[in-house]
Amino acid sequence: MIAKLVRAVGLFGVLLAVAPPAAPGATPKEIDRAIKGGTDALKARYGRAGAPGSGEHGIGGTCLVGLALLEAGTPGNDAAVKAITDLVRDASYKVNSTYQVSLCLMYLDRYGDPADVPLIQMLSARLIAGQTTSGGWLYDTVAAIPAADEALLRKSFKENQLVAGGAGAPPRLHPAVAEYGKALMAARNQNEAGGDNSNTQFAVIAVWMSRKHGAPVDNTLDMIEKRFMATQDVRSGNWAYSDGSGSGSPSMYCSGLLGMATGLARREERRLKTDPPPKPKPDAPAKPDKPGDPFYNPPAGTPLPKAPVPARPADARDLVVQRAFAGLGLTMVDQIRNGMGLLTANSTHGNGDLYFLWSLERVGVIYGVDKIGGIDWHDAGSTVIVRSQGADGTWTVGSYGAEVNTSLAVLFLCRSNLARDLSSKVQKDPTSTEMRAGSGPSAIDLLPNRPATPVATPLPVINLPNPTGDAAIAQASLMLKASQSDWGKLLAAARDAKGTTNTRALVVTATNADGDRKAAAREALAERLCRMTAATLRAMLKTDEAELRRAAALACAMKDDKDHIPDLIDALGDKDASVMRAAKAGLKSLTGKAFATADEWREWYAKEKK
Repeated sequence: MIAKLVRAVGLFGVLLAVAPPAAPGATPKEIDRAIKGGTDALKARYGRAGAPGSGEHGIGGTCLVGLALLEAGTPGNDAAVKAITDLVRDASYKVNSTYQVSLCLMYLDRYGDPADVPLIQMLSARLIAGQTTSGGWLYDTVAAIPAADEALLRKSFKENQLVAGGAGAPPRLHPAVAEYGKALMAARNQNEAGGDNSNTQFAVIAVWMSRKHGAPVDNTLDMIEKRFMATQDVRSGNWAYSDGSGSGSPSMYCSGLLGMATGLARREERRLKTDPPPKPKPDAPAKPDKPGDPFYNPPAGTPLPKAPVPARPADARDLVVQRAFAGLGLTMVDQIRNGMGLLTANSTHGNGDLYFLWSLERVGVIYGVDKIGGIDWHDAGSTVIVRSQGADGTWTVGSYGAEVNTSLAVLFLCRSNLARDLSSKVQKDPTSTEMRAGSGPSAIDLLPNRPATPVATPLPVINLPNPTGDAAIAQASLMLKASQSDWGKLLAAARDAKGTTNTRALVVTATNADGDRKAAAREALAERLCRMTAATLRAMLKTDEAELRRAAALACAMKDDKDHIPDLIDALGDKDASVMRAAKAGLKSLTGKAFATADEWREWYAKEKK
């Protein structure tokens, strides 16, 4: 799984010793309050009579506000969202700059009204025509939109209905868009090269989103992949701001990783078309250590987890991704060690500002990683964001203005995932055995020009108190003091074998481990609990062991069973913060919603059941 690849690559054998923050990280309640304060400030700007015709940065700023409100759980019939939607729809006919075209498309996709598909196809046509010969984008996609073209498109979209695709396929290209796209391609400057990776990272996500709306973007995606494969600086793992000139800011790592994500996702699509499906294994009844124990034993006949996808050898794409994550991680560590932090008052474009943090958030979410360079990126970022919020609910750190900064801050705090189909494919992409084991070359080997990074002290030998000779505690002690080569084998055995002892051993291990081992034990425990029935998981959500409650909450979401929504809503009131976060993430995964409080969730769910 690519998440495991990046988890390994973030350290790549070099565990980065990062000093703990001076203050504790932001709590879930603080994050929720910050999101509410930010969204209230944004809604106040657009949800009133005489609201602005566009944001501080034109319609692109307005789109960011709308995306932030939707990702924070604001309903589509909210006055501010309705006002923003009207503005975006009208402006879409006229915009030609890359930022604005991309953000209009991203907003309309996230808003989710099928009536907007012709507009999305039209915006995609501008992005396709605006791509340079080197696979990037400049500030403008096409020339200014003539009034005659605008009028013709408006008229055609009203008169001609969109034709749906067959058997779940994307809709067909609207006839007016098909003609419009041909005209744009004929008029573009065929010799134009270049492009900057800031504009490009917005276009990349928008182009990917337009696929499911019938936009013909295969060639465009081919060029994106070629661009980032060919232009990476192998010494640092980064990409320049523009083609071959200037040094790359930290956000350019993210731009390149977003571009590479589309290549990994399409490789996964090709694999699924060519690889034969795994043969199903017959179900086997459980043989519990403790008969009748509902907490640790799945009932007889419970389906076994799906067979893992076979490993595949790494290719050139993987090496590009490895270098980028290694360089990004080392850069973040350097920033923290040098006292700069991830968000600074004297920030520059893409370096220590909210633009960088939102770029970082999209990479973390799409690749499905909790840590980069040994740093919990969301904990570190959300802490500095919460601490820098103004009394009026806005953020002013950086040069983009309160409206854009506040939108970027809310999007980060919400862990927004605007391209779910991209992240799902990237995270399912199988990796080689060496990558999964994390035994590949270190970050220093990948990036020889980087300064040496101190190696962490060896893991302590842990012998847990076990006066009664409990088999689960003995197994957990063995796992906690295992060598790195044995650790993975013991963890996999505990995850896959039957019996209560293995479940309890994983609970004890997750409780007592630190760092990457704690994360791996938690993941293994959650995967194991996916075999449990709904009744067993509900019981586990009420146990005394926080790690078991947390894993049960994640398993509820991983089973993709919406009947668990009430269970996860109840878990939002758990006394342990990690369980609360797991329940919140599970609810967002199951529903696509992100409400601030349990009462708001209950109110929404009560309406859904009617």
